[in-house]
Amino acid sequence: MKKTTFTARLLAASLLVIAAAPAVQAADRAAPVTAQKAGAYIDDSVITAKVKAALVEDKQVSAMKINVTTKDGVVTLKGSVPSAELGQHALQLVAGIEGVRDVKSDLTVKAG
Repeated sequence: MKKTTFTARLLAASLLVIAAAPAVQAADRAAPVTAQKAGAYIDDSVITAKVKAALVEDKQVSAMKINVTTKDGVVTLKGSVPSAELGQHALQLVAGIEGVRDVKSDLTVKAG
């Protein structure tokens, strides 16, 4: 009985793979991803994670609400900071992180 169940499951799985293959191939042709694009995406996500971790660990910046986005190694910080000095500190902190090619500020100074 166990052999029959295993064989039935194996047959069902094989049929699913065969049935799905044309759809997967069509999707691959419709939206090709090159190794360079995939590598850039992974690198950007790693950089974003490093930046967020550095901002959280920094005692001066950790309580601030700063959103981080990265595209092709260029990090953009968006949010509000209590002073221009703290905003500048955040920019300098991010600029020193490995992989960051440039830092763009979309920070606003908002007291209180």
